[in-house]
Amino acid sequence: MSVLSFDELNKLGKERRSEPIEEYYEPMRISRKRRNDRIRIARKYRDALIEYMDFVDRFAQYGYIDIPAKEMLRSSLLELIEDAFIVDTVLREYADRLSEQIHDSTMRNKDKDPYFLSEDRATFIGEDEANALVNYDELKEAVELGKSRKTWRTVGDKAVRDTHRAVEGKTIPLDKPFIVGGYEMMVPRDPEVDAPEETVNCRCWLTFS
Repeated sequence: MSVLSFDELNKLGKERRSEPIEEYYEPMRISRKRRNDRIRIARKYRDALIEYMDFVDRFAQYGYIDIPAKEMLRSSLLELIEDAFIVDTVLREYADRLSEQIHDSTMRNKDKDPYFLSEDRATFIGEDEANALVNYDELKEAVELGKSRKTWRTVGDKAVRDTHRAVEGKTIPLDKPFIVGGYEMMVPRDPEVDAPEETVNCRCWLTFS
């Protein structure tokens, strides 16, 4: 495997940016099932991204791989989502947008920073995006179960954004958005909201009533 491991990154003096997947969700006060759902999806994300990064690393030297690599990533992410969730327009558009963003960032930075072809990056993205997908799926489940209210929850540590702390414990109707940092979000880490300053590495979740 040519994708750099955690240990190889440490030798290069890089700080590890992800956490072990099992530990990442530990501060979230959620059920074991909901935590395991996130862990399972994060692992699948990580593995798909490592396969994509390895493809880019091995074949970039042979010529133009931009389109096949991007399509490989998009197909892998969509397959991952289809295996775990009922796919709707939101999730299809999310897979398109995310694969575009990851691929563009990878191609732009892979020769300048080894992090962009690393297991660390694959894990970080997997942990982050799994929370987006499961939060969204839990909202759809709440609708099916006839819930009418949702409450925003944070882990409550010093890493929580001020804008997220401001909505901690706020309860609103299920079909209304939270206003977070000026953005309308139906769920924490909303897959429809392209606002990295409010979404990247967000560990918030919802409870329903």
